[in-house]
Amino acid sequence: MEFRSHEALEYLIEERQVKAVGHETLDTDSGVSAAKHGGSLPEEYYLLSKDIYQLEVLANLDQVPPTGALISIAFPNWEKASGSPVRAIAILP
Repeated sequence: MEFRSHEALEYLIEERQVKAVGHETLDTDSGVSAAKHGGSLPEEYYLLSKDIYQLEVLANLDQVPPTGALISIAFPNWEKASGSPVRAIAILP
């Protein structure tokens, strides 16, 4: 099965105007996708080029409905950090 992750990301960014993307995996790109691109992470770089931040290694996403939930994210205010642990909470409708 071939996944169309780039098209999905384009839709989320251009049509839905999301400012962040969250997922359960360690990277936006799958290991198979990264291997096909010589170890690079094309979808990760695409998100970074669009100034979209990512929430990685989230849990229980299957319990969040496709629409209607409010996601609250708390994180330390570190200068010049490329990443940080966060506390992400979904407030369900």
